[in-house]
Amino acid sequence: MRATGVRAGRLTGKVAVITGGSSGMGRVAANLFAAEGARVAIGSIEPEAGAAVVGEIADAGGEAAFVPTDVRRPDEVERLIRSTEEAWGRIDVLYSCAGVMPIGSAPETSEDDYQLAVDVNLGGTFRLARYGIPALERAGGGSVVLTASEIGLVGATRAAAYCASKGGVVNLTRALAVDSAPLGVRVNCLCPGPIDTPMLQAWFASGDEAELRRIQTEPIPMGRIGRAEEVAQAALFLASDASSFMTGSVMVVDGGVTASYGL
Repeated sequence: MRATGVRAGRLTGKVAVITGGSSGMGRVAANLFAAEGARVAIGSIEPEAGAAVVGEIADAGGEAAFVPTDVRRPDEVERLIRSTEEAWGRIDVLYSCAGVMPIGSAPETSEDDYQLAVDVNLGGTFRLARYGIPALERAGGGSVVLTASEIGLVGATRAAAYCASKGGVVNLTRALAVDSAPLGVRVNCLCPGPIDTPMLQAWFASGDEAELRRIQTEPIPMGRIGRAEEVAQAALFLASDASSFMTGSVMVVDGGVTASYGL
């Protein structure tokens, strides 16, 4: 999804920082936020892809910047926040969208893969909050959107590290919301279900694609895999003033998976 031009939108006049903004759900959200009037700072470990997103936004008449950012490194997350404030004078929205998904049960998961999942999915989210929330307070308040997962709410086979890290994001959301409300900062999280992104496509490619697609789609009451645009619209709602009385909320975007007992 590409930005369709600058207009008076739900984020007009705001500055948004998106980690993981060079691919998948983050990339789509970066374009959407820009189309809704935000200036967007994209943090990612993928410089070529990040520059491409900046180009997409610029071609559509928006304004964006790329800052190389490994969310495992506190100094790089701090630099992302500092450089955005220096460039545009404020930050109003933080969207944590960087993530990894090691596959495996606990006995199958290496220490390195477990540490990677926790350090990127949970630690990267914590670091964005640690350095970013003071910037939102300096701007007079703002919104933080964190990315958890449907399987941060329920268990799943061969996803021990991912479930652990995303479950942590869900409760981190609540803790941050309680601490940040007096600062005028709202903190909510999204729990996407199966979404058509490069990460999911890579999982399909790791085995029998037709069978893996069947396994992934069969439990979804709506009968299909979600689109990144659908998650981006939910993120936009949480980022904007439309959700002004929401904080500590967990918004599930999963086609009904977690609503079903499976019968």
